[in-house]
Amino acid sequence: MGNKNMDYVFASARVRSVEKNLLSREKADKMIDSKTSEDALKVLHELGYGEENSGLNPSELNEILSTEIQKAYAFVFDVAPDKGVFDTFLYPYDYHNLKVLLKAEFSDTEAEPFLMDIGTIPKSKLMVMVRERSFMDMPEEMKRAVQEVIDVFGRTADPQVIDFILDRACYESMCKAADNSGSEYIRGYVALLIDIINLKTFVRLRQMKKNWDFFSKVFLPGGRISESVFISGYEESYEQFAEKLLPYNLNEVLAEGALLLKESGRFTILEKLCDNCLMQYAKQAKYVSFGVEPLAAYLIAKEGDIKNARIIMAGLLQGLSREMIKERQREAYV
Repeated sequence: MGNKNMDYVFASARVRSVEKNLLSREKADKMIDSKTSEDALKVLHELGYGEENSGLNPSELNEILSTEIQKAYAFVFDVAPDKGVFDTFLYPYDYHNLKVLLKAEFSDTEAEPFLMDIGTIPKSKLMVMVRERSFMDMPEEMKRAVQEVIDVFGRTADPQVIDFILDRACYESMCKAADNSGSEYIRGYVALLIDIINLKTFVRLRQMKKNWDFFSKVFLPGGRISESVFISGYEESYEQFAEKLLPYNLNEVLAEGALLLKESGRFTILEKLCDNCLMQYAKQAKYVSFGVEPLAAYLIAKEGDIKNARIIMAGLLQGLSREMIKERQREAYV
């Protein structure tokens, strides 16, 4: 493994050199303090968002941010000795595109504007696969999931099955790709991500007064926290259950997030704390001189940047107070 890490010396140095263009807390604060949304976008422009000499318009925000995340992936794949190591991070885009294509087909609407040109399968090729029902080149779990969606939706016409079936397959694909990467860091990230999704689902279903057998149907395997831990705590108070999460370092996330949830019924803080937990995991890569970790962390950091930029811009456009926007702001990588 040591020699393999040596292959990443140049790539890690390149990634470290562009980390200065990530959205730091100081830059985010500058955006929040902007007098207009156009001024806030200028901060992003200074960090390389948008074209060199183009103006930035809030109405083009989605396109600007989509282009930026595509640039980040293209950069990492350009410098990485083996880009297949990072397939884990691409699968959510494949499955997003599959959801868009299938929902558009079932509702006879347009898919193209909502597709992302990131993934293990180019969006143009995925469009042909779905249209022609030609799934030979798909990974087995993806193919199985698409065929299941077509079958179940055909019988039930329930659009929820599309998300449910494809989400489960997405995390199965991510787990397999993480194992294939040979990176403990990527494996650990995916396991934490799944634990966090299960935790948020656990809380949401309890708030909706759904019973534990419903949770069993939507529980995602692949995390460190077993289904039995969640089920055994289903009738406990959030404070009691938080103690069971101590070995997984998620106890404070639930304890603090559930406090606001009980007071206001809002999931805002829980969502934020979960995102912060993922970013804290990403930051472990800062102590690695070279290897897969700095590149994977850069992708996680960039996804966090995009989320923070959306939160800030949405807050400004909605006229929210500085305090309300900062309350929603996620932890930055730099």
